[in-house]
Amino acid sequence: MKLQTLKTRAALSLLGCATLCAPAVQAAITDGQIASANEYQWNTTMPPNSKWYTRGGNQEVDDSSGGDAWDINYLGTTIANNRFQVGATGGSILSGSNYYKGVELTLSDFAINVVVAGEVVTDPAASPAGWDYALRLMSIDGSGNASFSLFSLVDDIGNTVGSWKGSGKDASSATYDHVPYSYGSTQTLRMVDGYELATGIAGKYSPNSGDDGVLEASFDLGLLSLFDEQTGGRVITYLTMSCVNEEAIVDAQVSAVPVPAAFWLFGSALAGLFGFGRNRKNPVTGAG
Repeated sequence: MKLQTLKTRAALSLLGCATLCAPAVQAAITDGQIASANEYQWNTTMPPNSKWYTRGGNQEVDDSSGGDAWDINYLGTTIANNRFQVGATGGSILSGSNYYKGVELTLSDFAINVVVAGEVVTDPAASPAGWDYALRLMSIDGSGNASFSLFSLVDDIGNTVGSWKGSGKDASSATYDHVPYSYGSTQTLRMVDGYELATGIAGKYSPNSGDDGVLEASFDLGLLSLFDEQTGGRVITYLTMSCVNEEAIVDAQVSAVPVPAAFWLFGSALAGLFGFGRNRKNPVTGAG
């Protein structure tokens, strides 16, 4: 009994080390505040990620030209603790919609592309090909608690059921909605008829002032079934709005998550412990 207790304690100790000794990425805090750019592991302050002012064709941030309501100043993503997290800062468009001269302008879905082997990554403004998932802001309550839904282009048996609708000026294609006062165009504004993977995903919105609003969300990484955390890969996120005043894109180059060395030590130690137990039960007696 004592030997069994010692073995159990040793096993639990090693298991704890296998867990605690694994390298960890600091998770972002989904609280409607982004204290610094580095709160998100990948973000638009880090090349080659970018946010751009479509009308001016540059990287303006916190501009003084007016139009703060339609700014996107920052986009970031983090993968930590088996969760995918996204955060953005900008104007009141991050609340989901606002109005300009009586025209409602809407926030796009957070379009997500899990890049698979051999895939040619497309510019979402020009083509929605390869953009697999859509995280959509559904509502915000009076306390700033946001609710999101996640959609996929394919259903649970692999059939393509969804498509992307675009937006912007020069609506020459049926996939576009012509939006007055548009300064650009995108093919990847909103997923239509996508397969709903999850609803009621929790997030947070803080309006703050000017173009300092914050919108954040976090969900189970396993919902992005095309992504394998053990092998790593690329997860690209894109955000804009129906007038395509601004756009932001973040390309997360995710390293494989190695099995901690302590895990293998744990297995070897268990084998040794239980082997020792068997030897005690069945002692080998020498000749003579």
